[in-house]
Amino acid sequence: MKLTVFTSIFLVLLTSGCSQQDTEKTRQQAAQATEKLKEESKVAAVELKKDAKEAARQTKAVAEGVKQGLQTPDKPVNVNSASKNRLQTLPGVDEDTASRIIAGRPYHTREEVAARGVVSPEEFQTIKDKISVK
Repeated sequence: MKLTVFTSIFLVLLTSGCSQQDTEKTRQQAAQATEKLKEESKVAAVELKKDAKEAARQTKAVAEGVKQGLQTPDKPVNVNSASKNRLQTLPGVDEDTASRIIAGRPYHTREEVAARGVVSPEEFQTIKDKISVK
């Protein structure tokens, strides 16, 4: 927008002659172009202000969503259907333990994971509230 106005002013200056009458005409045209630029700048500033407010609202919504997502408790991991990688997100469950859990499927209760010796009693105490069988 500014480039267009400045280009217009420049073209006006180029096409004007050296006479006193042309100089006055050039001055008036430059003044009009500058006035137009000034008004367009005011309109652009209003639009920019509106966009900035909307961006702030959207940023706040994103931040609230992230906060809510972090506060939501993790869903229990279903030991009958979870992938090896998902099982490894449980505390103390490494690749070998996850493989043993998968090999021992299906489980009808959470306690079967410990009762079958798939995990130690200590490991089970750590994960029992974080697993499900459904």
